[in-house]
Amino acid sequence: MGRTKAFLKSMNPLYAKSININYERNSLVFEDLADDMLDWAEKSLGKDYLNILIKGYIHFVNDVNRSQQQYEKRKEYKNKSYEEVYDKVYNDAQYMELYHWGVYITTFAWEHHLNLYKYFMQYFIKELDDDGELLDLGSGSGIWSLLFLRNKNNWHTNGIDISDYSVSTAQQLSKSSGYFDNSSFIVEDALTYKAADEFDAVISCFLLEHLETPEKLFSSIADNLKTGGIAFITAALTAAEIDHIFEFKKESELIDLAEAHGFRVISTLSEGPKNHPRENIYLPRSMALVLKKKANSIW
Repeated sequence: MGRTKAFLKSMNPLYAKSININYERNSLVFEDLADDMLDWAEKSLGKDYLNILIKGYIHFVNDVNRSQQQYEKRKEYKNKSYEEVYDKVYNDAQYMELYHWGVYITTFAWEHHLNLYKYFMQYFIKELDDDGELLDLGSGSGIWSLLFLRNKNNWHTNGIDISDYSVSTAQQLSKSSGYFDNSSFIVEDALTYKAADEFDAVISCFLLEHLETPEKLFSSIADNLKTGGIAFITAALTAAEIDHIFEFKKESELIDLAEAHGFRVISTLSEGPKNHPRENIYLPRSMALVLKKKANSIW
């Protein structure tokens, strides 16, 4: 609780209002999640961790707000290819540091993201056995693998990401969280990765909107998941960010992609910020799906 209180007190008042509203509405799960994540960040970043996290969060929120405003005017995402965003995002170490820690904080600071975590706990974690092998495609900072291990510590997670910076960050966080022995993170392409053995479960969080061909990710998930295995997938819809290139507009688009690649859709959740201006055309949403790999055409 101490770290959560310190974070809330340190946040710039301009950005603190919505976080505090979220905290008041979801105090138990907010504190439970934030205390651990802030502890991991402190162990990774040192005594200046709060300043680094808050700087990253403010940078990320400003970038998101600017991109969303431009999207409202342009009616389409600014960038359409990986090549367009590589130099200004993925190949810029300073930007990536701000970006990673900004996204990290949204896991509990944004209410619609906190609701995804609650859904993850209730509809994915509870579906799984006490031990197994998890594949995390597009693992980023590794946060979803570590949140998984926080609840399933007899499992082993295998993180795949195309970014050296992301893999290095994930490895550091795995040490800080105490899950280094239960996890591995390697540099590979999530779209072409194929392990020698299939996995008991797969997660892929907020990768689809960064891809030119998101159907390739569903193919990769299907190729690496055991028949009857469970997958947890998240994606952003009409949510403009500098490195979002595939524009999902309807929840059904994700369901259609899942079903076309041999999955039965067990459940879904679509969440957006509650304070988004009603006069805007686009509502930036985060959608989660729990999927099961089918054995035949039906189930």
